[in-house]
Amino acid sequence: MSCSSVLYCEPEATREEELSTDILVVGGGLGGLAVAVELKKYGYEPKVVYVGRLGGHHILGDAPRFSDDVDVETFINKAGSLDVSQGFFDGMYLYSGGVRYRVQYRHLVLATGGVDVPITFPGGHKATQKTAEEALAEPPTGRRIVVWGTTEWGLRTALTLRSRGNDVVVLDNSATLRDTKYFEKVRGKIDFPIITAVRVREFQKGALVLEVVTGKKENEVRRIDADLIISAVRLVNPYVPVKLGFKVYYSFELSSLVPRRSNYGELLIVDDRGKAVGGSNVYATGHLYGAVRERHIVEHAKLLAKYIAAKDGVESLDNVKDALDKFLVMLTVEANWLYNLSNRLERGTDGTGRYVEPNVIDVPFWASYWPQIEEAGEVIVCPCDNTPIERVLREIKQLNKLRELKVKITHEETDLLRQMKLPRLSFGEGVCAESVCLTYASIMLGALLSQKPSYFLYGKPEMLYGEVS
Repeated sequence: MSCSSVLYCEPEATREEELSTDILVVGGGLGGLAVAVELKKYGYEPKVVYVGRLGGHHILGDAPRFSDDVDVETFINKAGSLDVSQGFFDGMYLYSGGVRYRVQYRHLVLATGGVDVPITFPGGHKATQKTAEEALAEPPTGRRIVVWGTTEWGLRTALTLRSRGNDVVVLDNSATLRDTKYFEKVRGKIDFPIITAVRVREFQKGALVLEVVTGKKENEVRRIDADLIISAVRLVNPYVPVKLGFKVYYSFELSSLVPRRSNYGELLIVDDRGKAVGGSNVYATGHLYGAVRERHIVEHAKLLAKYIAAKDGVESLDNVKDALDKFLVMLTVEANWLYNLSNRLERGTDGTGRYVEPNVIDVPFWASYWPQIEEAGEVIVCPCDNTPIERVLREIKQLNKLRELKVKITHEETDLLRQMKLPRLSFGEGVCAESVCLTYASIMLGALLSQKPSYFLYGKPEMLYGEVS
């Protein structure tokens, strides 16, 4: 099997066998290890499979982490008492050690985390770009490096690369730092520029041409030479939920597509109207749950293990409810945005049971420019095979028999936007295409055409717009 990450994964096998386990945990990062350790306490023998390195991105780099009270190495050491092996799970088969296993399980826990993805901008296909995980696995030295992202992960990446003797500049399209708490923690160690409110105009002759919003009458234009551009953007990895048939919806808080789930982490089954109608035996924890701090990940892993044990009758339901209350109080205080998102995904918007998917109201974290149709051109919508946006726009023109495609967000054109025919996105088989490209394309096209991202995956719902011809 050749899988270093979902961006570079080609499952291979020479024979097929059967595999049965009570609980399959997919992911060997902090979330996967933490939930497996907790499940072990209830007498389960969870099987943990992972791609990449044990411990995930948390163990990369030498910069301090925000949560000093969480020792990732301790969980890695505890993995010695677990059934842990490298392997890739595609929703039906587990590929490991040259064998393709058809897996039977009572419970499936997805701790597949986030996936580092390239950023997209005009001329980006000409730039030398790596993800933070790639760069920190073998840190370069003596290079001019632009790091994209002011989250903890982005600043940790920049600090590590700076300590290796690189000239580093950190950029972000956010108006302010995305993680001010972590910045305050490491402020004394930062000796490189951090520029926010950035829009990349183009990459040309080894340099990024930037437009920086200054609040003045005209924005400032800068040029930054770069040997290497490193993306520290992590998207939720929806690969297995999509393969299993769970629908995913856009979350502006995470700039990604996420499945509906309860606060316990149980993925929810939804009907054709998008209303949650029941739970499943599939669960999400770790970054896929949306908890970005190590402490949140560990606490949710404990909660999920209790919930699974309660479903099997080996834990008190009252204990589980008490644990949920404490977890939600913690989120209310420390990550209120996540608390609100969790409630919407579980109960639906305004408690209706239906999750009303928002429009893409701002440029996504991983796209460094505001996506106007006239500028889209060669901008890449699928970094796995460098598919440009203009290829999809041509298909939309043909579907709607349009000579020119223009979108104005005005009251008069609301009906036109509602009736616009949209192609169903399909990038063929492949882990990268299905985990990254579908997210990229649906969100970018949603922003370009004033449509909801899921429309490009599932079509427009008749309940909202009547019959769409």
